[in-house]
Amino acid sequence: MTSESIEDAEAVLSDVEIDEPSPVALNDPPREDVRDERVTELIAELDREKKAREAAESSKSDLQASFNRLKALAHEESLSKELESVSKGKDEMKLKLDEVVRDRDALKGEIEKVSGKVRSFKSFTTLPKSQKYTGLASVAYGVIKPANEIVEDLVREIDKSRNEAREQVDQRNYEIAIEVSQLESTISNLRLEVAEKASFVDDLERDVSEKDKRIGELEKDKLEKALEVKMVAQRPLLVEQLNLVSKIHDQLYEVVRIVDVNSSEELDLSESFFMPQETEMEENVRASLAGMESIFELTKVVSGKTQSLVEEKSHEVKNLNETVGLLVKEKEHIGTLLRSALSKRMITEQPSQKSELFQAAENGLRDVGVDFKPTKPLKDENVQDTRDINTVDNSTEENEIYSLASTLENIVKASQTKELHQRMRQIEELKEKERIANENVEGLMTDIAAAEEEIARWKVAAEVQIQYRAEIKDLINQLHVLKEELEEAKHAIKESEKKLKFKEETAAAAMGAREAAERSLKLADNRATRLRERMQELNRKVEDLETHRDTNSSNRARYVCWPWQLLGIDFVGGRRVESEQQQHSSNEMELAEPLL
Repeated sequence: MTSESIEDAEAVLSDVEIDEPSPVALNDPPREDVRDERVTELIAELDREKKAREAAESSKSDLQASFNRLKALAHEESLSKELESVSKGKDEMKLKLDEVVRDRDALKGEIEKVSGKVRSFKSFTTLPKSQKYTGLASVAYGVIKPANEIVEDLVREIDKSRNEAREQVDQRNYEIAIEVSQLESTISNLRLEVAEKASFVDDLERDVSEKDKRIGELEKDKLEKALEVKMVAQRPLLVEQLNLVSKIHDQLYEVVRIVDVNSSEELDLSESFFMPQETEMEENVRASLAGMESIFELTKVVSGKTQSLVEEKSHEVKNLNETVGLLVKEKEHIGTLLRSALSKRMITEQPSQKSELFQAAENGLRDVGVDFKPTKPLKDENVQDTRDINTVDNSTEENEIYSLASTLENIVKASQTKELHQRMRQIEELKEKERIANENVEGLMTDIAAAEEEIARWKVAAEVQIQYRAEIKDLINQLHVLKEELEEAKHAIKESEKKLKFKEETAAAAMGAREAAERSLKLADNRATRLRERMQELNRKVEDLETHRDTNSSNRARYVCWPWQLLGIDFVGGRRVESEQQQHSSNEMELAEPLL
C-alpha cells in the first residue's frame, strides 16, 4: 500500500510537473500541402487512438478478468486472514498515518516547488483543507486543487498572452495601416510635388527658350542699333571725308594739269566719282577708299612730275646762265667788232651810205627783237638836214658812231635783263608751285593719317563686335549649363519617383502581410476550435466508456490512479491537452509568420 501510494503520488506530481511540449519545428510548405498533411496526421492520430482504445479495452477486459480472479482470491484470503488483519490493522493504520504524513510532506514540498515556480502568476501560502475528505483524499485534494489553480492560471496566462499577442498584432496592423495611409498621403503629396516640379521645370524651359529668343533678338537689335548709331555718327565724318577726298583729288588733278598739260587728257576723271551718297555707308566707305587710292596715285604722279619739272627747270636755269655768259661775251665781242667796222666804214663811205648803214643796223636790231629808237641827232630830219648841210665834220660822225655803239650795248643789256627777269619770275612761280605741291602732299599725308585713324576705329568696332559675340557665346554656354541642371533635376525627380514606387510596393507588401497575418490568425483560430471540439468529443467518448463500467472495483482502481475525478475536480490531462492544442495553434501561428 505504501509503495502504491508513493507511485500514485509520483504519477500525480509527474502529471502536474510535466513541462510544456516544445514547439515542433516544421518547414514552411504551401498551404494546401500543409492542409493535406494535417488531414493525414489527424487520420493517423484517429487510427492510433482507435488502436489504443482497442488495446485499452482488451487490457481492460484482461485486467477485469484478472481483477475478478484476484478479488475471489482476496475474498478467500480475507476470510482466512481477517483475524490477522484485525490484529495488524492498528499497526497498519499507524504506518498509513506515517505514510500519509510523509506523503503529505512530500506533496507539500513538491507543491511548494511548483508554487515557487509559478509565484509570478499566483502566490500560495498553505494547502487548502477539505471538510468532506479525510486522509489521503484530503491530502490529494489539498495538492490537486492548487495544482488545478496553477494550471488554470497558466492557461489563463497563456490566453492572456495570446490575447495580448493578438492585440499587439492588431495594434501593429493598425500602426501598419496608419503608416500605409501616411505613406499613401506622402506618396500623393510627392506625386503632386513631382507634378508641380515637372510643370515648374516645363515653365522654366519655356521661359528659358523664350528668354533665349528674346536675348538673341535683343542682342541683334542692340548690335543693329549700335551699328546704326555708329553709322549715323560716322556718316557726316564719312561725308566730310569724301568731300575732302574729292577736293584733294581735284587739287592734285589741277596741280598735275598745271605741271603737265599733256597728261591732263589722260588723267581726266569724272567729278561725281567721289561724291558722297546718303544711302549706304558701305558705298561711301568704298568710295573713300577708291578716292584714297586715286589720291595716292595722283601724289605719286605729282611727285614724279614735280621732280622732273624741277630737274628740267634747274637744267634750263643752268642753260640760261650759260647762254647769258655767252651772250655777254658775244655782246662785248660784237661791240668791239661794230666799233671797228663802223669806224672803218665811216671813214671810207659817204654819209648816204652811213644813213643806210644806220637804217640796216636799226632793222637788224628790230628783227632781233630790240626796240631801237635813234637819238635826236639821228632823226630823219637831222639826217635830211645833214644831207643838205655839207659842212659836217668828222668829229660829229665819230660821236654818232660811239652813240650808236652805246645804244646797241644798252639795248642788248636791256633785252638780257628783261629776259633774266622773266626767267627769275618763272623760277619763282615754279618754287611757289613746288611749295603748293608740298603743302598738298602734307595735307594728303594728314588725310591719310586720318583715314588710318578711321580704319583703326573701324578695327576697334570690329573687336567690340567680336567681344559681343564672345559674350553671346558665354550666354549660350550658360544656357547649356542651365539645361544640364534641368536634366539633372529631371533625373532626380525620376529617382524620387522610383523611390515613391518602391515605397508604394513596400506599402502594398505591408498590406498583403497584414492580410496574410489576419488570414493566418483566422486559420489558426479555426484549427484551434476544430481541435478543441475534437478533443471534447474524444473526452466525451472516454467518459461514456468509463460510465458504462459496472463494477465499483474498476471505478475504485481508476480513481486510485486518478483521484481528482473522484473529488469532482477538472481533468488535468484535458487541460494539458487543451494547453497542448493552444501551444500547437501558437506554433502554427509561428509557422505562419514567415508567410508575412
